[in-house]
Amino acid sequence: MDRLDRFSLFAIIILLISSLALMGNHMGEARSRLDDQQKGTSKSPVINSKIEHKVKSIRDILDGGNLVKAEILAKELIQEHLLEGEPRILMGDIFMRKHEPIMAVLEYKEAIDINPDYLDRQTPMFQGKKMEVAVKEALSEIERNIEKNPEDKSMKKYRKDVYYLQRRLAGGCS
Repeated sequence: MDRLDRFSLFAIIILLISSLALMGNHMGEARSRLDDQQKGTSKSPVINSKIEHKVKSIRDILDGGNLVKAEILAKELIQEHLLEGEPRILMGDIFMRKHEPIMAVLEYKEAIDINPDYLDRQTPMFQGKKMEVAVKEALSEIERNIEKNPEDKSMKKYRKDVYYLQRRLAGGCS
């Protein structure tokens, strides 16, 4: 190896070390920015702060067993905040307590159309488990009603909505 070869080898080694150091430094910066973004999303409230208190009070009424009052308040909340999914989730919960799974599925469907994060297992907003229960109950009720009256067009439409929610729960296309 002559002098030029040693100098070239030394220059290549220095370039490799410096490029690895720069890449490692920039990768750390990108990762910390990503961590900051993830921390920011996890700190964000699950419910809009404007309706959080109302939703909590309606849930307390629902837990107390007063379904009629909870339903009236939830319907008012839906009318006030049309672009929020939480009142729809609340209304679906009320319908499930009233043993009306078909209506619950329709409310859950509206909620996920407004905010698909209700189906994302990675968010604190995840509501998929109770939606799966509602879908199973609604399908069995729809099938019973269709057996009794095969010409019932409303049940066939409800079945399409239930299938839509079932696909969304499975992660399929909308």
